[in-house]
This record gives sequence, structure tokens and C-alpha cells, in this order.
Amino acid sequence: MKKIIALALSLMMLLGCVSALAETAEKETLTMMGAFTIKYNKLPDYYKMTVVENTAMDYRAVINPSEAGKPVLELLISFSDEWDGVNTLADATEDDVAAVKQDFYDVTEQDDGDITFEDAKTGLGTPVLVAKAADGSFGAIYTIYLSHEIEVDIFPGTGAEAVTDEDVNTVLAFLTDIDFVPAE
Repeated sequence: MKKIIALALSLMMLLGCVSALAETAEKETLTMMGAFTIKYNKLPDYYKMTVVENTAMDYRAVINPSEAGKPVLELLISFSDEWDGVNTLADATEDDVAAVKQDFYDVTEQDDGDITFEDAKTGLGTPVLVAKAADGSFGAIYTIYLSHEIEVDIFPGTGAEAVTDEDVNTVLAFLTDIDFVPAE
């Protein structure tokens, strides 16, 4: 009887170790201007990230799908003196958030009211602002981390007519897996 219990406990411990290893999949990293590192799960096989700009102040990458209908993503990260001392979007004032929303109108040339905004959080609790054009021509997820603006723009993929809620949720899921690690 003792051997059966010992064998059962050993099997449970072994399964627990295998499960823990499966959950700690290797993350890819992106070091941002020495200020912090972004760790993220590998992109789905149908996406390829191409770095377009990587300077001391800005990082921009286009994430293109190989499958028709999947959204095209653009990752933008830039340091901003305007956000000096702001650690997350939750630390921004209402006026600051209103200015960010106005920037979406200015950049996209949408009419007032043609963009919906929603406050959301990633699975890890990072506050984000979700913006989506009423005509579906774009979506965006915006946040701040250590005085850096981080934005993922979402555009309809080949053959798709508009950015869907599913597209936005896919990007939110991707952002949920991101860990921001401060520089040491």
C-alpha cells in the first residue's frame, strides 16, 4: 500500500513539473532604449515582425500576416518628455487622456464621434485605451510605460473590409502576454 501511495505521489509531482514547464514557454525579448525590456510570447506562425525604425527615441515594427483576412499590425514605441514621470496610463490625468484621444482624430482625419474609445486592461492588469474607427478602417491599443508611449495600430488585412472586434481582442490577448521589465 505504501508503494502505491509513493508511486501515486511521485506521478503527481512529475505531472506538476511537466505542467509548470509547459506554462513557462520561452519568451522573445525586445530591449527598449536601455529603459526596459519587453518580453512576449512568440508571434503566431502566420505573423512576421519587420523592424522599420529603431533609434534611441523610437521603435517601429510592422507585423504582417501571411494569411488573408488577418489584420496588419504596427507596433510603435517612443519616449516622450510629455510623459516624464508617468509610469502607466493609469497615472495620466483626464486632460492628458483627452489629448491622446484628440491625437487619434488629428492623425486619422476622422470626424468627431467617428472613433469609439474604451478603457480596458490586459490580462496582467496593464491599463490600455482601445480606439476603433466607426467605419472599421483602423483600430488601436494605446498605453504608457515608464514615460514611453506604446501603441499597436490595427488595420484590415488582405480581403478584409474592416477591423473587427475579434481583431482587437486578438491584439489585447497578445498584449496580455507581454511583460515589461525595468532596466537594472
